[in-house]
Amino acid sequence: MKNFENFKITLFGDSIGRGIVTDNGKLELIKDSAVGLFESGYGIKIDNRSAYGQSLKKIYQRGLIDRYIQTLDLSQKNVAVLELGGNDADFDWKTVGLHPEMEHDANTPVKEFARIYGEILQKLKRANVEVIVCTIVPIDSKRFFNRVIGGLTDKSRVLDFFNGDFNTIHRHQEMFNNEILKVAYGYGAKVIDLRQKFLSTNTFESFMCQDGIHPNGDGHAQIFSAVNEFLATA
Repeated sequence: MKNFENFKITLFGDSIGRGIVTDNGKLELIKDSAVGLFESGYGIKIDNRSAYGQSLKKIYQRGLIDRYIQTLDLSQKNVAVLELGGNDADFDWKTVGLHPEMEHDANTPVKEFARIYGEILQKLKRANVEVIVCTIVPIDSKRFFNRVIGGLTDKSRVLDFFNGDFNTIHRHQEMFNNEILKVAYGYGAKVIDLRQKFLSTNTFESFMCQDGIHPNGDGHAQIFSAVNEFLATA
C-alpha cells in the first residue's frame, strides 16, 4: 500500500470528482464516492476542488491553477490530479436544437482544449508538482441523448445535427480523451485510465446513472479500483 506521509493531494475535477449522482432526479452527493473511498482506504484527506459543471477551460480562465501554485507548501510532496474534459467536450444543446443546420463547436474547441491542457501541465511541472491525469469516463450516448438533451431541447433536431446517429456523442468525446492522452504523455504526466476501466467491462452502462454521464455507486467503486491498480504499479 502506498505510503502517503507528507503528501498533499489536490483534485481538480468536475461533478464526477465531487461525487455527484443523479438517479433520484436531482443532484446528490454519494457517500461512498471514489474520493471518499480513497480517503478512508488510504487514510489521507484529499483537497477536493472539484465542482459541478467544472471544465478545464474554466479553471484556466479563472486562474485556479496559478493560485494553487502560489499557495503551495514546498515542504510537502505536492500532487495534482486532473479529472476534467467531459464538460469541455459538451455542447450548448439548446442552441444546437434551434439551429441544427449550422456548424457548432464544443464548449471548448478541441484544439484549444489541447493547448490549455499543455499549458497547465507545463505550469505544474515547473512548480515541481507531480501531475496525475485521468481519462474521461465514457458517456452512454443513448441515455444522455434521451434524458439530458431531450430535456433541454427538441432531440429530433439535435439528431439532424448528428446526421441521424446519436453515437456521434461518444465519438466526439473520444477526440477529447485522445488529446488528454497525447498531452499527458508529451509532458511525462502519469495517467489513470478511467475510460479503459469502464469500457473493458463491456457493460459499462451498469456503472452509470440514468443520465448516461455520471457514474453511480458501482461506478465510483470502479474508479477507486482503477486508482488502486494505478498505485500498484506507480
